[in-house]
Amino acid sequence: MATGRLHTASRQRGASLIVALVALVAMMSAAFALMRSVDSANLASANYQFVRSAEQNTDLAMNDALLAYLQSHPNPGLNVMDHNQTDANVAFYAVQQPQNAEGIPNVLADLPAPAWTASGPAATGWPGEQVDAESRQLRRYVIERLCTEPGVATAQTCRLYEFQFPRNCQNNCSAGSSEWLPFVRLTVRIDGPKNAVAYSQLFMKGD
Repeated sequence: MATGRLHTASRQRGASLIVALVALVAMMSAAFALMRSVDSANLASANYQFVRSAEQNTDLAMNDALLAYLQSHPNPGLNVMDHNQTDANVAFYAVQQPQNAEGIPNVLADLPAPAWTASGPAATGWPGEQVDAESRQLRRYVIERLCTEPGVATAQTCRLYEFQFPRNCQNNCSAGSSEWLPFVRLTVRIDGPKNAVAYSQLFMKGD
């Protein structure tokens, strides 16, 4: 009887050891999975912050583009002086440019990402671009008339809106009470750290 009890106790201790080893392996696997999950979450969170920061900077780029179109840019050489003719030197196109599936003009979407230095993105030479040293982001924009041909806007070549003359208009108005003018699209692109890229568009009434 004593010998039988000894063999039974030995088998029980052996089974307990196997169960403990299986439980240990399961706990180690769970720990590794948790570590990878935390790392992935931290990485995703950091990337999201870079994208959000780029999106917030689109307002500055949009303001640059708007000032250039209104001929009020701090750098006079970037002002769009002729709204009827393309001038790629100031990133203005009198004809709507081909665009990708997201509606971003290819001339802007296909630009290469900037090279990066210790102080942030390097300038690329794009007209009107701005490097924000504080946020380490590069701002670029494109201005387009929503037309199919350059020159004076017509109903056959452009998307037009009716501009009503002010009631007190006298010397600077034509014989009528309104005129038809083209719409303009401003598109901006922000390149930030970790390959973060953000776009924004504004449709406005041109002249």
